[in-house]
Amino acid sequence: MKRYFSIILVALSFLSASIYAQQAPHYTQFMYNMNMVNPAYAGIKNGLAGGILYRTQWVGQAGHPETFTFNVHSRMGQQMGIGLSALKDQFGPVDQTGVKLDYSYTLELGKGNNLAFGLNVGANFLNVDLPSLVVIHPNDPLLAQALDETGITYGAGLFFYSDKYYISLSAPNLNTQGYKLLNSNYDQGNAIHYFLAGGYVFDLSNNFKLKPNFMAYQAIGSPFAVSLNANLFMYDKVEVGLSYRVGDSFSGLVNFLISENLRVGYAYDRTTSSMSLYSPNSHEVFLNFEIPYKKKRLISPIYF
Repeated sequence: MKRYFSIILVALSFLSASIYAQQAPHYTQFMYNMNMVNPAYAGIKNGLAGGILYRTQWVGQAGHPETFTFNVHSRMGQQMGIGLSALKDQFGPVDQTGVKLDYSYTLELGKGNNLAFGLNVGANFLNVDLPSLVVIHPNDPLLAQALDETGITYGAGLFFYSDKYYISLSAPNLNTQGYKLLNSNYDQGNAIHYFLAGGYVFDLSNNFKLKPNFMAYQAIGSPFAVSLNANLFMYDKVEVGLSYRVGDSFSGLVNFLISENLRVGYAYDRTTSSMSLYSPNSHEVFLNFEIPYKKKRLISPIYF
């Protein structure tokens, strides 16, 4: 059974790369990895901030997806922010690496409300190791050599926030220009992904805060997806939560505020879709940091 599942994974990964290169990975703890989907998030912290995240999906199966992200960003003056984000995503024979620069400009709207506008530009490196596939027709010229291409990416986003809530709207890659496969006339298009996310902090007491979050996302030509989340932040130290990705999985989350400026977290996903027959388990870990500037100025709380 595992062997057949591996073949399915390889086939799906090849098709997804062939039809729409530059697909966006899914994150369970999206509220702590917002840089990867919205350039307007860059610079909202009071200092140099960033983080790393690792996700392994459908554990135990050959060719299962693995994703690693890194980001760092900083405020520049009173209104501007800059950032650097990187992603490495592997799935079967597909190896995708992306690097982008983020820029944001923030307007203070009064009463603690802020609106940030963001832009990004970067490059995506796609490699599909076609010769490694075991195929029915080994002499097919379409599969004779690896696909190794580079594409330019650019995107935009809005981030509206205060110390109690945020609303994020973004399209991190608006470039639909495709790759040419083996110098043929067959183009692989990039699917534009739209992300809408939000969250709020409810003060239940001095020591307990309830933090519901949601993310809805749509790729052109793909089904609409929604993730719902509720976290309980206790004693400004420990956070536990539950998430549900509609029609796909349930998740348990926990993270710890080790110090005022360092947070680590873990999420376990239990697949509920038909993929659970093969491998129901996924894991995700992250580490976020913030190095505050000497002149403290509240830009954004640590809640998001």
